[in-house]
Amino acid sequence: MNKDQIIARIDAIRCATGDNEAAHFEEDELYKDVLRAIADGAEQPQMLAAAALKANALVYDRWYA
Repeated sequence: MNKDQIIARIDAIRCATGDNEAAHFEEDELYKDVLRAIADGAEQPQMLAAAALKANALVYDRWYA
């Protein structure tokens, strides 16, 4: 996983914000995937984590059914 992939995922989440549950699910999946990449030895783990955390700035209601 790299920064460009994370940015693409955040853009996809932004597009899904009309469906709060779907956007929240995809945001959680992004965080899990970044953690998995870091655990597997990804380069620049701090940069990956910081990039992924930008998803938290998206404005939508976060909830699950």
